[in-house]
This record gives sequence, structure tokens and C-alpha cells, in this order.
Amino acid sequence: MKTRRPTPKKLPSGSWRCQVRVGGQRISVTEATPELAQARAMAIQGGLVEQEEKKKSMTLSQAIDEYIAQKDNALSPSTIRGYEQVKRRRFPGLMARNIYGITKRDVQIAVNQEAKTVSPKTIANAYGVIRPVLKEYGVDVFGVTLPKRAKPKKEYLQLDEIGALLEAAKGDSCEVEILLALWLGLRRSEILGLCWDCVDEAASAITVMRTMVPDRTHRMVLKEMTKNASSNRTLPCPAYIMDKLAAMRNGRTEGLCFRIHPDTLRKHIHALCARCGITDTATHGLRHTNAAVMRSLGVSTQRAMARGGWTEERTYKGLYSYAFDAVAQEDDRKIDEFYAEKLENVTRNGTRENSDD
Repeated sequence: MKTRRPTPKKLPSGSWRCQVRVGGQRISVTEATPELAQARAMAIQGGLVEQEEKKKSMTLSQAIDEYIAQKDNALSPSTIRGYEQVKRRRFPGLMARNIYGITKRDVQIAVNQEAKTVSPKTIANAYGVIRPVLKEYGVDVFGVTLPKRAKPKKEYLQLDEIGALLEAAKGDSCEVEILLALWLGLRRSEILGLCWDCVDEAASAITVMRTMVPDRTHRMVLKEMTKNASSNRTLPCPAYIMDKLAAMRNGRTEGLCFRIHPDTLRKHIHALCARCGITDTATHGLRHTNAAVMRSLGVSTQRAMARGGWTEERTYKGLYSYAFDAVAQEDDRKIDEFYAEKLENVTRNGTRENSDD
């Protein structure tokens, strides 16, 4: 039986890759030209070249390219873009090295060097890329010590600022997009990916099932998917928002509801916050405010997660919902009153006992 020749595939780096199966195991070969990649792959497949030989030319940069290519259908465009940014910008001393010669100590040295110029979060994200890539090829660098990340203090809208933003947004060209983020908690990608077939005026509901995200070349593309399974959801849409959507519709039943650049929405929110003199925020900050509103109103965790499209409780409670200052102050007052009352009771009872002696 004639053996089928493996088909070379060009990688983003410009190199060429061929894949073959030997003993039930998939083997990747990366070379500078398609002819060389195909020839070496066939030699390995035919047992003429030992599989280990391919290690001589596998750099970390090439390994990242292969990792992306193997998981292309499973990774989101933003994830792929992040991997490629790490390849271009992080750990330059490692990218051109043979992955089979990279040790945990080498990675630790590279991390220490990066810590001089970039944030702990950036380093953690970069390590989170190269570690699974190296592990895919049997190189384990688990346990590298990363710089400690200080919890950032982020400023979000307070309870008394929400009304000011709602009022300022009236008539703004991005008013509906702002309402969807603040009132319904939609992500920016979900807002920009909303299509008219998902706006149900009769049922007063909108369905979130698509996203508009940048691909690896930063071109905005519409994806027939959301961030995760929980993000696919149908939300009751208040008449205040639905009326504005209906006025924009002009009989359309398909196509995008909003045709704006993501930066346009962000700039409008910044400008409105500045005009009102309220805490500056952006689209994602409005989603945080929506989570804080649900928390302050006592909305159950399960319902809040369903509305916001969160998969894990710790994401909703730990990362998104925050306590409004006014609510926190009221809680502090209640706690103080509780202990003051206990103290007063003890003092009163103690005085009564002393008077009986």
C-alpha cells in the first residue's frame, strides 16, 4: 500500500510544518521550506530517521507556532493573539533556543530579567503560555517562582453616580450600548456582536449568542460563539432599552445592531464620566457596576451568574461584584449599633446587679 505524503502547512512564523503518525503517536516536523518539512516527515514515518532527531531544530518560538496550529480550532482569536504577542515580546533569550535544552533554571532567570521591566501580571501571563507549550513536548518547568502580584485598587461607579451617567447618556450616539453594559451587564464583545435576529420585541428579550472580537491580525470579526457556554443566555429587556432598539431597527431582521469600533464606545463612556464629574470607567467597568447592583439588591448568586453569563461563583463574587461605599457604610453602621447595644445591655445589667447588693 502506497504511503500518503504528509501535506506541509505554513505557520505564522514563515516556517513549514508536517505531521505524521508513528506508532499511534502524532509527530510534528518544522522546517524552513515545505519540501524539507515533507522529506523529513516522510523519513521519520518510514523509520529512516529517528524521531529524536527533530529535537535539534525545535525552538521555543517554533513550538509556540505548532502549539497554536494544533489547537487552532479550540483557541479563541484573542487567546491566539496573546500567544503570538508573548512570542514576539517576552523572554527573548529563550525564544530562539532549542526547547529540549531549556531548564526550569533557564526560565527562572528569564522571569527574573523580565521582572525588571514589566508587571507581575504580564510575566504570569507569559509564563502561562510557555509552560504548557514546553510541557506538550515533554519539557517540564513547573514551579518557577513568579513576582508577587499586588491586588490593584480599581475605581468603579458608586451608587449615587449611576443615575448621573444614565442621564448624561440620553441622546448620546452610544446610549443603547452603554445601557446594555450598565443595565444588563453585557460584555463589550457581546454588545458589538448583537444582531437583530436576537432582539425579540414581542417577548421583550434579547439573546446573547455571538461576539465581535479581534482576530490575530487585530481585525474585528463576528464569531458564532460566546466566551463560554454560560455566556449564551436570553435576558428580559426593559421597555426603556427595547423602545430605543426598536427605534433603531428600521425593519431589519438580521445584521449587526451596532456598527462602531470598540474604542468609540470606550471614548464615549470616558467623555460622559468627565462631563458628569463622576468616577471614570469604561465598558468593562460598567459590567462590574451591574454586578455590584445585583449584589446590593440581594439578587441570588445563581440568578446573578445566569444574567451575567459567569461560569464560576468565585468569578462573580471575587472579581466582579463590589460593595458600594454607601452600602458598606450602612453595613458598618449596623455592625457598630449591634455591638453598642450589647455593650449597653451589659452595662445596664451590671449596674442593676450592683444596686441589688
